[in-house]
Amino acid sequence: MYDFAEKRPSDIPIVVLDTETTGLFPGMGHRVVEIGAVRLENWQVAAEFDQLINPERQMEAKASSVSGITDADLVGKPLFADIAADLSAFLDGALIVAHNAAFDAGFLGMEYFIANQNDLTGSREPVLPNPWLCTLLLARRHFYFGRNNLGHIARKLGVRMGKAHRALNDVYMTAEILKRMTRDLAKRKMITVGDLLYAQGEPVYTPTPPDVFMPEPIVEALANGRQLRILYLGQNGETDRVVTPLYPTQHRGVGYLVANCHLRNDRRTFRLDRIFSAEVI
Repeated sequence: MYDFAEKRPSDIPIVVLDTETTGLFPGMGHRVVEIGAVRLENWQVAAEFDQLINPERQMEAKASSVSGITDADLVGKPLFADIAADLSAFLDGALIVAHNAAFDAGFLGMEYFIANQNDLTGSREPVLPNPWLCTLLLARRHFYFGRNNLGHIARKLGVRMGKAHRALNDVYMTAEILKRMTRDLAKRKMITVGDLLYAQGEPVYTPTPPDVFMPEPIVEALANGRQLRILYLGQNGETDRVVTPLYPTQHRGVGYLVANCHLRNDRRTFRLDRIFSAEVI
C-alpha cells in the first residue's frame, strides 16, 4: 500500500477516475464500458485516459439511457484485459479520487479479477494498492449541499459542467470539485492526504478478489475452458442447461457463477446454491 499520510495533495500524483457500466452490480455480472481519468501533478493535468470497452454483454436499458452508451457504440472496442496494463501504469503511484469511490473501485477490482482468470488460486490482496479518496463521502460528512450527486455539487460550487454521465466529463467536474473541497478543508486544518482520508470516515481500496466456494466440476471447467451441464433451479423451476462458465462472483454474501448459457444464447448469472448438479462435458 502507498503511504501518503504526511503528504499534501499537491505533492503527489492524483488520478481522478470515473467509470460507466452496463448496470449497478459487478457481483451480478455487470461490467465496465467506459473509463475516463486524468492524472494531476501539482494540480495540473499531466495525462489523460479515455477508453470505451467491450463488456462482452449487453447494456441494461436503464444504464444505457443514463450514459447514452449503446451496444452499437461498443462493437470492436478493446476488452478490459487489453487495456489493463496501460491503466495500471496510468494509476501507478497515485492517490485515486472518484465520486462514490466504492462503486468505481468495486468495478475495477472485478475487471482485474476477470482479466486474470487463469490464476484462480492467486493472491487475496487487492490488485491496486492505491488508496481511494471519495468526494461523495467528503460531501456527506463536511459539506451541506442539500443533495450530493455530482451535478448538484458542481452547480453549488460554480464548477463548469460538461455532458453528464460520460466518464471523462464527470472526471473533470470531480477534479474541480476536489480542488474546491481541499481548499475549504485546509482552512479547517485538514491539510495532508492522511487528514483527507481520515475525513472521509472510512478507508476505500479496490476490493480483494471474490472468495467463493465452487464444486469441483465448476473449478475444473473454469481451469480448462470446458463446458458444463447443470441442473439449475430458476424462477420457472428446474432446468437442464449447458453453460460455458466464465468467472465466479459474490454479491451481498451470495456466491454466483457468470456463464454463457447455451439455452438462452446469452450471458447469465447463476446462484451457486441453486446449481443442484454440475458435470463437465
